Amino acid sequence: MLALQCVDASLGRTPVLHGIDLALRAGRWTSVVGPNGAGKSTLLRLMAGLLAPTAGSVRLDGRPLAQWPHRARARRLAWLAQGGAADPAADDLLAYDVAMLGRL
Repeated sequence: MLALQCVDASLGRTPVLHGIDLALRAGRWTSVVGPNGAGKSTLLRLMAGLLAPTAGSVRLDGRPLAQWPHRARARRLAWLAQGGAADPAADDLLAYDVAMLGRL
């Protein structure tokens, strides 16, 4: 399970998220919906370990995400940002292929 407990996040000096509590179970689909600038991408970056919370904790299977070795975390979590690919050849990659690239 991926869990956020009382998480706050800031981008620079600007507070973006405050007091987020969330628990995501393996094998379940979850969507994050909101208007532009609501903090959706910031929330996902927190959950992937790409951004450290300014308060609270992010835990994977009960263990703080920051304590997971990078390789072990990469086997459990992945981040694929939305947007144009830097290389047009990447258009032919399947989602599975992209996920496996992150495990190299």
